[in-house]
Amino acid sequence: MTTALVLSRWFPANEQAVFGVVQRLQTQVEALARVVDRIDCLFLAAAGRQQSPEEIRSHGERLRRSWSAKVSLTIAPVLTKPAATRWPRWQCYGRGIFDFHSQALVSDVNNEAALLAVRDALRSGPDLICAHRLDVMSLLMRVSRDIDQTPIFFDLDDVEHVSVSRRLLRSPDWPMERLQLLQIPRLLLSEIEAVRRACLTFVCSEQDRRYLRRLASSERVEVVTNSTRFPEHVRPGAPEPVVLFVGYLGYRPNAVAAEVLVRDIWPMVRTRVSNARLIVVGKRPDLVRSKPTTDTSITFTGFVENLAELYAQARVVCCPILSGAGTRVKIIEAAAHARAVVSTTLGAEGLTFEDGRDIVLRDGVAPLAEECVRLLQDPGAAKRLGIAAREKARITYDQRAIVAELEGLFRRGLRPAWASGQPGRSAPQKI
Repeated sequence: MTTALVLSRWFPANEQAVFGVVQRLQTQVEALARVVDRIDCLFLAAAGRQQSPEEIRSHGERLRRSWSAKVSLTIAPVLTKPAATRWPRWQCYGRGIFDFHSQALVSDVNNEAALLAVRDALRSGPDLICAHRLDVMSLLMRVSRDIDQTPIFFDLDDVEHVSVSRRLLRSPDWPMERLQLLQIPRLLLSEIEAVRRACLTFVCSEQDRRYLRRLASSERVEVVTNSTRFPEHVRPGAPEPVVLFVGYLGYRPNAVAAEVLVRDIWPMVRTRVSNARLIVVGKRPDLVRSKPTTDTSITFTGFVENLAELYAQARVVCCPILSGAGTRVKIIEAAAHARAVVSTTLGAEGLTFEDGRDIVLRDGVAPLAEECVRLLQDPGAAKRLGIAAREKARITYDQRAIVAELEGLFRRGLRPAWASGQPGRSAPQKI
């Protein structure tokens, strides 16, 4: 029996956990299910929330229904916040300059309980390890002796030192937080170390692949694009001038983008298109400062289980992202539904859409508003742009094709073990 161990902190606690990072993990699990006989998923959760066996059993049944029947679930409540210190906050940043494990990105997994949970999972002798994101990979780097020759597939997803740098430069929580930029060299070195230790590292785009291969002097970096399931049929055009924004608002770049759209872009649009409506979709709308608003043309829906109807209503999808890294699932989804997309250049970074042909890229509040107005006033142009985007997206971002691609990568990673005649090692049963 061949087994895979999947390590992540991104536990989908309910049906509403459908944001991009979880969708990406699900795609990898679906691919693994084609390669191995069993998938042991260890999720690192917040300490202090000990779930009952009945709760874990219920979660496991849900994941087996939605992800794969081969999934076995373990939840380890080990994530802890750093202990309070008498030092001022800006002085606490100094440790992360020299110690990667003290940085905010990974500090909550930097504890003995988390290491113990990972070591315990490794005792089952998996044939393949899938490390989801850098924080989990940092734990594997600390227990490398327990791993032996087991191949590690590392899903870096976003290049973290790029993402962190952009946030600190463009929208820090407070001015002195920019002192964390001093930690970037240590973060970069840790990413390089992680890439070199992995059998294969996954990133979102060809741009990131070229960058990391050059940075880490390693050819073991491959593109695994974000993806989505394509609806069989989509409505060709929306009858009303509706702009749609979709994104989990608990993710700060999304919350900032929604705030810019509501506060700055939308008043310019409404001045030109008086009957236009804006729909903002995503969990945690309370994190958008402009909500609540007295503008009746704006609707915050919160979480919506089925987005197809809202995409059908929208003539334009706007993505005014100003920070972050990786590729935006929200743009891929909009293209799959044949909606016209207006985005910042950064928002569409790493995607294959071509400005003016499959998407409209503009930077700055006024240019974004101008393009939204143009497409709202020209339904034909919006329709053509959306159809072109769907055709382009189907070539690159169809989830079925990505699962098949991952299957091939995982199979090749297992070949050395098979070729040496080593039998698969079975894992003990868990809930």
